[in-house]
Amino acid sequence: MPTGREDSLAWQLGLAGAACTVAQGTIHWVETTMVRQQLATNQQNMLRTIQHIVRTEGAPALYRGFAAAGMRELSYSSLRFGLYEPIKKSLGAEDPATTPFYKKVLAGLLAGAFASAVASPTDLLKIRAQAATGPSESVVAHARAIAKGPAKPWPLNFYRGVSATIVRASCLGATKMATYDQTKTYLRSTCGWRDAVPLERYKLQGAAAVATGLAITVATSPATNARTFIMANPPGTYSHVGNALVAIVQQRGPIGLFRGFGAQWARFGPYALVQYFCWERLRDAAGMRPL
Repeated sequence: MPTGREDSLAWQLGLAGAACTVAQGTIHWVETTMVRQQLATNQQNMLRTIQHIVRTEGAPALYRGFAAAGMRELSYSSLRFGLYEPIKKSLGAEDPATTPFYKKVLAGLLAGAFASAVASPTDLLKIRAQAATGPSESVVAHARAIAKGPAKPWPLNFYRGVSATIVRASCLGATKMATYDQTKTYLRSTCGWRDAVPLERYKLQGAAAVATGLAITVATSPATNARTFIMANPPGTYSHVGNALVAIVQQRGPIGLFRGFGAQWARFGPYALVQYFCWERLRDAAGMRPL
């Protein structure tokens, strides 16, 4: 029975944030590995990076920065996913089967850009915590260190790398939500899979999530590397996202833009599966129609 909760921003944001936090908990160790790979002076594979972290810092180090990551999911991801449908509807999209693909892309892009601009400080805290190799420090300690940066007034220090974050989030939002939405629409029309049939519903969600994970890894890898360079290096090293991208290509060649690709895919693939399955189950429990 429809409840009309699809039109409630609070329900959209709340369920999206809960699903994304659960998903982040399953893959945070992969993301920490990815950050270390991107910052390593010598390229090394994912397994060796994990072994090095565990050997030198202990297994808990794989979950450095999880408190900041949880804050990020409940703010940035909540907004990015929760605003997708309201924005899509504002663009005149109602029926998924007839909505033009460009409207899905635009809705995802706008939601991602807005969310990243609002929640960029949580991204910075997470990256700083994951990049740190010394004794584990609290989120508060990292926040104090960031606040002492060179920018005046001090809150501006928390928006280091915001340009890279917005570019990445725009690419991710446009690719992720549009790919998932469009893949489900395609499978419904070509394979006849229906959300009302349990087995077909799981096949719909699983196939769409796998396609989405690969698409967003390819689309966001350059911006992800640029964001990591800006946020993990001393203030002023890279003034903007373009500067960081050029530096990566100069130091590592074009392939450097995809450093840590395996770890990124290992993050995005499982994240998409867990997040979408969880989100769809929560929506169903709340009486909301499937995406």
